[in-house]
Amino acid sequence: MIAAIYARKSTEQNGVADEQKSVARQVDHARQYAVRKGWTVDDASVFIDDGISGAEFATRPGFLRLLNSVKPRAPFQVLVMSEESRLGREAIETAYALKQLVTAGVRVFFYLEDRERTLDSPTDKIMLSLTAFADELEREKARQRTYDAMLRKAKAGHVTGGRVFGYDNVETLGADGKRAFVVRKVNDAEAEIVRVIFDLSRKGRGLNAIAKLLNSQGAVAPRSQQARPRSWAPSSVREILYRQLYRGVVVWNQTQKRNAWGQVQQRARAVGEWVSIDAPQLRIVTEDVWDAVHARLDASRRQYLRGTKGQLWGRPARGVESKYLLPGLARCGSCNGSIYVKSRSHGKRRAYFYGCTSFHLRFVGLLEQSRGSNGPFRPRRAGVHRTRCAAAGCHRGHVTQDT
Repeated sequence: MIAAIYARKSTEQNGVADEQKSVARQVDHARQYAVRKGWTVDDASVFIDDGISGAEFATRPGFLRLLNSVKPRAPFQVLVMSEESRLGREAIETAYALKQLVTAGVRVFFYLEDRERTLDSPTDKIMLSLTAFADELEREKARQRTYDAMLRKAKAGHVTGGRVFGYDNVETLGADGKRAFVVRKVNDAEAEIVRVIFDLSRKGRGLNAIAKLLNSQGAVAPRSQQARPRSWAPSSVREILYRQLYRGVVVWNQTQKRNAWGQVQQRARAVGEWVSIDAPQLRIVTEDVWDAVHARLDASRRQYLRGTKGQLWGRPARGVESKYLLPGLARCGSCNGSIYVKSRSHGKRRAYFYGCTSFHLRFVGLLEQSRGSNGPFRPRRAGVHRTRCAAAGCHRGHVTQDT
């Protein structure tokens, strides 16, 4: 008989050789089990999901390939796994996946127990339900253990996430020479940029104006995402102004990563669930500056709402499609910036054009950085960017940086 193998591990093992990873060991043990049974493992039918939770089903590439391979007819007769929890840790979805495999004529074996999972009788089905329930319960216990560990670290002042602009993550080693925990230390160069942002905001500069000024001066910026040039954007300036860590307060547990089904779906937690810890050693801006900045931001928000009769204009983040084709799909051919719709006066009406967000909302000098310049930004004439973007599909209405 031809055998297939499925292996999965929830957490990705970074810094570990491929042959030493848990999924590699699972595949190796499954191959040995198949040899003992006299089965032949088809290398094309070895399915692996590394670093993906058992509560995720629609986003597991190996799992999806496994289910698609049995339609219309499975190229193998046996599927070998270490245990049932490798297939999933959500009772309903796991039972349905097993039903699809069994009804496709595939026999499912677990090598740790040397047992076949059958669904021939009501007893088999109730045993499946009990096993899936136990696996899901273990996932919930693991979630609670992780939450408790993160809570202890947060209250102790240790880092529970990634790096934050303005700080360095410093490892603290234990007696065994291994990393015990990570703490934050103020990065003087980046902290100075943070102070400049707060000072500019206090003096009345808007988010766009601050971002463009920083980019024009070649100020160090946070890490970029999605291969964009490393630069300041209005959104990153806003994140700086509203992050309480800069006033010496660590706020943990503001969001929840997964929903009740264990799937990744981030949402904001209620303010009552937040955990705030004073950390005066991490303060970058004074309380007076913080209060002054947020008093100005609150006043601007109230003025904005009066002008719009209490309505927040703009495109919703979800649920409403844009009436324009390219936003969210196309990118600028010169600097890889996102495409958005920009309007301007055109006679007695307003005309709408596709524009490059990196050019209009950040600074024209980003074009120089996107070409690989490691030095300070050197702004170029708008006409250069206009010609290149027109050739790449951008509109030709680029102008010099907004005032």
